[in-house]
Formats: sequence, C-alpha cells, structure tokens
Amino acid sequence: MEQRNVILAFALSMLILLGWGMLFPPVEQAEQVETSKVTTQESVSAEGDSSAPELRPADLDDVPTLKDAAVATPSVLAKTLKTEAITGKTITIGNDLLELDVNQRGWIVAARLTQYKETLEADSPLVSVLGEDEPHAQYLNSGLLGEKGVSDFSLVSKESVDGADRVHLRATLADGRYWDRTYSFTKGSYLIEVEDRVQKGLDVKLFRQVVERYPDRESSTFYEHAGAIGLIDDTLQEVSYDDLDEAGTVRMAATGGWTGNMNRYFITAIYSDQNRDYRYYYKGDGRSYQSGLIDDGLMEGDTARFKSNIFIGPKRIPLMQELNVGLERSIDYGWFAFISKPLHDGLSWFYKYVPNYGWCIILLLICIKIIFFYPTQKSYESMAAMRKLQPEQKRLQERYGDDRQQLGQEMMALYKKNKVNPLGGCLPILIQIPVFFALYKVLLMSIEMRQAPFIGWLEDLSVQDPYFVLPVLMGISMFIQQRLNPQPPDPMQAKIMSFLPVLFTVMFLFFPAGLVLYWVVNNVLSIVQQRLVMSKMGVD
Repeated sequence: MEQRNVILAFALSMLILLGWGMLFPPVEQAEQVETSKVTTQESVSAEGDSSAPELRPADLDDVPTLKDAAVATPSVLAKTLKTEAITGKTITIGNDLLELDVNQRGWIVAARLTQYKETLEADSPLVSVLGEDEPHAQYLNSGLLGEKGVSDFSLVSKESVDGADRVHLRATLADGRYWDRTYSFTKGSYLIEVEDRVQKGLDVKLFRQVVERYPDRESSTFYEHAGAIGLIDDTLQEVSYDDLDEAGTVRMAATGGWTGNMNRYFITAIYSDQNRDYRYYYKGDGRSYQSGLIDDGLMEGDTARFKSNIFIGPKRIPLMQELNVGLERSIDYGWFAFISKPLHDGLSWFYKYVPNYGWCIILLLICIKIIFFYPTQKSYESMAAMRKLQPEQKRLQERYGDDRQQLGQEMMALYKKNKVNPLGGCLPILIQIPVFFALYKVLLMSIEMRQAPFIGWLEDLSVQDPYFVLPVLMGISMFIQQRLNPQPPDPMQAKIMSFLPVLFTVMFLFFPAGLVLYWVVNNVLSIVQQRLVMSKMGVD
C-alpha cells in the first residue's frame, strides 16, 4: 500500500512539475519591464571587429528616464603619462583566487578560478568562468556610447600588494581626450573594482556587459535557469534565450540592482552604486546574448567617473551575502525554496562538525525522520492493520468477486469494523514529497556538493554514481519494502507494482549520487521502522 502511495504521489508531483512548464510557459519576470522587437547590433567577439558593440542613441529613446548625473568635487585634469603597449594581445592580472586576461580593448576575455578545477584529475585545468573557446565564448566588455575611433588601451602601471594586483590602463579618444581604466583586486576576494575616467566627459555614457556567444541552450531548463540573470527593482530576472530570441531587447531601469550571466555553479555579475539609477538591458539574436547596464557617471570637474564592481566566482551563499546587493538570490530554489533554504543551512551547519557532505546528508535525513516520526508511525500502523486484514479481504473477493459494487461496500464495512483507514498511509507520504524535491534542488544547485566526496568510489556527490552501486541498493531496498507492504488485491496491479523497483532503479541511475544516497538511507530506516511496527502489532 505504501509503495503504491509513494509511486502515485511521486508521479503526480512529476506530472505537475513538468506539465505546468509546458502548459503555462514562463512570462517576463516583472510587469513593468518593457520589451519590443528591435534590430539589434551583432555582438563583437574579442577577435572580431575593433569597435565595441553599443546601443545606438535611437535604441535608448524609450528607456525610462533616469536622474541626471550627480556632480562631485572638481579634480585635477588628467596628466600625460608614460604608457606601454599591451603585448601578446592580453595581460594577466588577478589575486590568489582569480586570474584574468585583459586584452588591448580593456575587455576581460578570460577568467580562471584558482581554487576550482574542471575535474577531479590531478592535471585538470582550472575552471574558466570566462573564455574565448569557440564556438562558445563568454567575456566581459565595456565601451563609451557614441564614441568612435578609440585607440587600444596601453599599460600605464601594474603594481601588486600581497598578491593582489592594481592595474592602470589608458586609451585615447579620436579627439585626443584620455580614457583611463583601473582594475583593483583584494586578496581573498572574487570582487574586482573597475573605475573608468574620461577627460572632458560631460554627457559621456558608459556601458558594461557580459557577452555570451553560441551558449549551451540545453543547460537552461524549466527547473534550472542558466544564462542572463539580474536583480532589478528587487525582482529576480531570469531572462531565457528564447525570450531574447523573440523580443530582441529587454530594457529596464532601477535604482541599484545587478546584472550578469550564470551557470549552475558560477556567476559573472556587474553592479554599481546601489543608491544611483541605472538602465539595464538584455539582448540576443540567436547567436550572441548580452546582459548589461548603462552608467551616466559622476562629474568630477570636467572628468566623468564611472565605477562598478564585478563579481566573478562561485555561487556560494555566504560569499554573495557579504556583498549586500542580493547576489545570493541568483540561487533560485523555485517553488520549494522555503524548504530548500533550511535544508541547505542544515547541511552547512552539520559540515562544520562533520566535514563530509555524504555523512551530512545522512544526519540531515535522520533529523527529517525524527520530524516526521509520528505521521510515519501512524502510516505504518495503518498499513500493518491492512496487512492483518488481507485474509478477510481475500475471502470477500472470492465471495463477491463478480459484484464490484457489493465488494466495495463489504470492504468499507470491514475497514469500519476494524477501525482501519485504507488511505491512512498516503498523507504522510504526500507530506514528504516536497522535501524530496526541495533536497533535489539543494543537491543539484549547491556548489558545496560539486566534487564533494563521500566514501570509496563516491568522489563527487553532485553527479551520478559511476558504478551504479547506490541505484542498485535503492532498487533492492524498494523491493524489500514492497514485501513488507499489503499486496494489491488485483493480480495485474500486483505484477505492475513488482516491476516498479526495476523502473525506479533505471530512473535513478543518472540522478546525483547525493540524492540517491538520501533515498537509500531513507528506505533502510523506513524498513527498520516498519518492521518494528509489524512486530509490535503481531503481523508477519
């Protein structure tokens, strides 16, 4: 009975989750967002046309009006400095956590995380959040709207303090004005401060954007978003590739906020002063996609100053919370976030004392079993009582087998006489289904699970069991549970139910090992609890 309830509840939940996405496709995240079909400029790669991709002034006519640029205290005019051309196309800068490649246009064309590797192999390359690998390239660029004929950036100075670089670059505009850019790093931080100064820059506007070319569109699904993202007007924007293919450009305006691009575990985000107004945009044409903002700048004398922060790193909640801009909301647990967040916090708390996420999952499961002990106990008592009535049920079936209506009435009378609720085992299972899906989200999306080992052959709980040991154990545990449960009265139904452990084993072959571990241990503890209940009630 319990097994049937589990399957029905699980199947119903999957049907709702999958069916809702197909029947009601997602709409734009905020009603105030204005979208229109426009002719978008083709994004330029770091190897392509020398002019930075820009939004033409005509493209900005219908963007909501923002406050005028604030005026700060005057400063000394830019001095003529000795510069050095950037040789070899790029220079490498960074700190103990980041290695960035910056090209002659001042673009960040590669970003490697020194603490993360692509695989568990000893010679594995570092994780590249940004890179020019074809056909899929992702980089971060910026430019001045309306300015043509800008020279390449030259290196003015590069200094390092405690392993953290500070780099000063300079370019020259067509009319001879200077454009200075400074990248500043801090040791132990994934945050880069970037400041641009334009001489005699009244009315100059600057854009910054993350560009992604030929993305892996299959990485963004109905249950897991990848690609363009932002927090604008305190609303999380998850703009899909399909949305941009259809709309061309999505424009917004807000005070503060951030924008960027992400995948399951890593994010590149741009944000500026949270007390100033910015225009945000998302663009796409089927080949390249941009997530950016437009900054009106601050005037210091006759020099325009533009200052932003760029986060390139792991989607680790404590790191993102320290920034205090809502970047942690990029981890979207979906419908069951109110369950997923406590589960994630619970895993993190256990990890402080037991530094192995496999054991943390088991400890978390024990806590969940304690919370659900009473309803689960009642469920097993109901199923044990049903099992005790099976001889009487068979007698009624033999007597009224041809009269379905009379059989149903006699069955209900039998349940009422013995004070047995045939649905008593269903509700506790339904209550636990959201916990299952919430934990699935946590194990799928939390970077803590990435390459987290357990024991022996289980070196990464975020991917499937390489030898399928856990899925097989899960199938065996389901089979044992079936033997403890009341058998379906219908022979055909009994045959179908006996096949379910095989079906679930195949389905769980490709689930994250951490989730299958949870399911196996849950089944084992359930078997122990159910067997104790049956012994107490004298049921074989």
